[in-house]
Amino acid sequence: MPSGGNNAAPAGFGGDILLQALMTDISRIGDMTISVLRNPSARNLEMPASASIVALHDGSACSAVDDCISDADAVWPLAPESNGMLESISRKILQHKKILLGSTPDAVHLAGSKYRTSQALRAAGILVVPTLRADANLPATLHALVVKPDDGAGCLDTHIFSHADAAREWIAAQADGDYVLQPYIAGRPCSLSLLCGNGEVFLLGCNDQRVAVSDNQFHYMGSTVNSIDDSNGELLQLARRVIAAIPGLWGYVGIDLIITDQGPVVLGVNPRMTMPHAGLYASIGANPAAMLFDMLRGGHCDMPAKHNSRKVSVDMNAAFSPATTASPSLH
Repeated sequence: MPSGGNNAAPAGFGGDILLQALMTDISRIGDMTISVLRNPSARNLEMPASASIVALHDGSACSAVDDCISDADAVWPLAPESNGMLESISRKILQHKKILLGSTPDAVHLAGSKYRTSQALRAAGILVVPTLRADANLPATLHALVVKPDDGAGCLDTHIFSHADAAREWIAAQADGDYVLQPYIAGRPCSLSLLCGNGEVFLLGCNDQRVAVSDNQFHYMGSTVNSIDDSNGELLQLARRVIAAIPGLWGYVGIDLIITDQGPVVLGVNPRMTMPHAGLYASIGANPAAMLFDMLRGGHCDMPAKHNSRKVSVDMNAAFSPATTASPSLH
């Protein structure tokens, strides 16, 4: 097991929830010293005694990242895909010849693009939401279009329009950004929380996503972890196909999808930890961080019994602590 680790922490309230959950999970393992890169103006978190905060100032961020990577045995990047941030940090970790606790830079490059992901999954025969460039010819039958950054994370800057002209007018009015278009798909918005590597895919969570629309913009409100039954194994098989279609995915991976009357349709792939992770420990009764380190050390980890999982709500609007609540219902 690595004796030292480092986390490049994401910004924002959602990033705080994720980082707090990860720190709590790692503190349950022990035998590790952790350095966390964090903006000094960010809110205070409950850090384990083994963790120290490294100030991440705008003017010296690159040198701080380099120094922390050099001092660590392993690095767990939590950065978003936006602007190539996660890919860049992942490459830097490997250049320093450190253990990357995440997907390869090439996998991040592919999965970090909505357009490239759609192309790769379609080529693998996977039902995926069509993703088009802003200047593409659109079918006349489309009744609603979703516009989002090609490398966006979550619902960041994601809008819905009733027709193509309005969507393109909005894109043209933006100062910068590489936006893509997707037809609006009606159905149940969901996500899958995966741990994968060494040829194995573990489905830790089948989650409902709570999404609201205000002023034509989508807003992620939270998730209910393990609220979806996959007793027939359909979602697990889909997850395995998606992971196989993007070589290099390792560790925590999220898949966004819409469950429609015709079956599940993949919306995107997140080559990193996603928000439902904050409820995984309470849901599955096992430490997901410990499972990852078991897989790192021995190439395998034990999957907890799925029938013992609980529904757990991760609420973006709740007070910071606690971020999750567990439902007494079992499935």
